Amino acid sequence: MSLPLVIQALVILLIYSILVLGFFTGWLRTKRYHPGRKIPVTRISILIPCRNEVGNIRQLAVLLNSQLYPKEILEIIWINDHSTDATVEILEELTRRYANMHFINLLDRAEGKKAALKAGMKLATGELILLTDADSRPPERWVLTMAKFFNDTGSDLILGPVVIDPALSPFEKIQKLEYLSLVASSIGAAGIGRPVMAQGPNIGVRATDYRSIVHDLDDRFVSGDDVFLLQAMKKLSGKKIRYVLNPDAIVRSKPAGSLSGFLRQRERWASKASGYKDAFMILTTLLVFMANLEILASFILALFGMVPIYFFAILLLIKIITDFPILIAAMKFFDCANLIIWLIPAQLLYPVYVTVAGILSQSRRVRWRRG
Repeated sequence: MSLPLVIQALVILLIYSILVLGFFTGWLRTKRYHPGRKIPVTRISILIPCRNEVGNIRQLAVLLNSQLYPKEILEIIWINDHSTDATVEILEELTRRYANMHFINLLDRAEGKKAALKAGMKLATGELILLTDADSRPPERWVLTMAKFFNDTGSDLILGPVVIDPALSPFEKIQKLEYLSLVASSIGAAGIGRPVMAQGPNIGVRATDYRSIVHDLDDRFVSGDDVFLLQAMKKLSGKKIRYVLNPDAIVRSKPAGSLSGFLRQRERWASKASGYKDAFMILTTLLVFMANLEILASFILALFGMVPIYFFAILLLIKIITDFPILIAAMKFFDCANLIIWLIPAQLLYPVYVTVAGILSQSRRVRWRRG
């Protein structure tokens, strides 16, 4: 066993541990938001890009129409991105049924989620822009909570919590736990004033800011509208970027339906990494990738007898112990403590797909969703 390689692996895991413990500190600093009773009068526009979402948009339309927020100051804008199913027909039906719903059809050469968001902003009239996905399910107080947080804190960019639900099968439970770790890290990073991630199904942004930067978002990547928005906002001087930690702000998102769909999703997410320009985002991404690569490499080397199996076990144990506190805190907030039994299986699988998705995302072209 090469001593330099051992030292390298231990140093990377040590730095990773410092990073995650920093996020845990940020989580502890992030106080739960308790909104007052006053109903805000902020005009809000919700932008929903969609491509081949025939199975989701009716349910989301019902949930948005049921929001406990005055409908006269809430507009919902659907943007169809070259769907090949019956999405257009359903959107036409919805806009006839609900007076505050509008629909844009991307008919020109522009395509992709960022193009859809740019088109949506041309129609939006709200002071606060809420971004969500067609397969998401917000609670009835979601808009109200985001609007109150916007008014109470003066935030320019609001990062909201997202949870995978339902999670019935073992595969879905592992997905939920893995996504929970991403959300917890997002909350913790924002808590120390160094936000590095945003969850696309739940973002609020001041319209004047979004209108000024939406056309500059990097179009080279099919994913990353959320993170590139965060990156652009961090460049603007004096902007408040806050995480709203309140159960009424939790948006639920469906798990991937298959292993191949899950891997394609993670590949899309990883593909945006080469577009990062924020130093802390780059450092975080590299540390997460390298820590998981070291764990996977130690396991492969152990299979060939090149390192003892206990070395792999030590690296994995370091990561589990490091991740445990912030995961427990997140499980408590999201009321899913039963996921604790899936911690070890998730930690065993995590290094595999993080490494594979990271490598594939930089070696081949990926696409946004279906179609």
